Amino acid sequence: MKKYILFLFLMVMSCVGSDTEFLPQTVSEARNRGLLIKEYYPTVNKITINKGEYEIVEAFTTFKFNSKKDQTINKNFFAFSIRLKNLKTGKEGLSLEDSDHSQFLDFHCDFCGGINNDNIVLYYDDISKRETLDSVKIGFKDQHRNEKVVYFMHGK
Repeated sequence: MKKYILFLFLMVMSCVGSDTEFLPQTVSEARNRGLLIKEYYPTVNKITINKGEYEIVEAFTTFKFNSKKDQTINKNFFAFSIRLKNLKTGKEGLSLEDSDHSQFLDFHCDFCGGINNDNIVLYYDDISKRETLDSVKIGFKDQHRNEKVVYFMHGK
């Protein structure tokens, strides 16, 4: 019986999300796939999240496709995405040693932001804001909860 339940669980899990389309991870991926809306530039390039030191590599707004099979752009929402590089390791993305990153991020909104793969992401369901969104404000906190607010501005 245990083997049957395990087999059933594995079958269900392999099917869930198999057609899910994820957000582009980079500006070039978003541009190449026709999903890039705008690029943004931070007022500060180096930040601390918990104990980790990071460089902001790029920030951009993007759409995503409805699914892997339906390559129609999903225009019901868009996302603001920030790609980071760990200055200690040189690797892109958030460090695993600085776990629970969300408690060290302040999106200055309720339930609008999170972490998508290795990117920090804010989600917007008001699609009309995609053209008027000229700046985004995010607070990054160190291990002592000292917050550095960074503004991301459209254009250079």
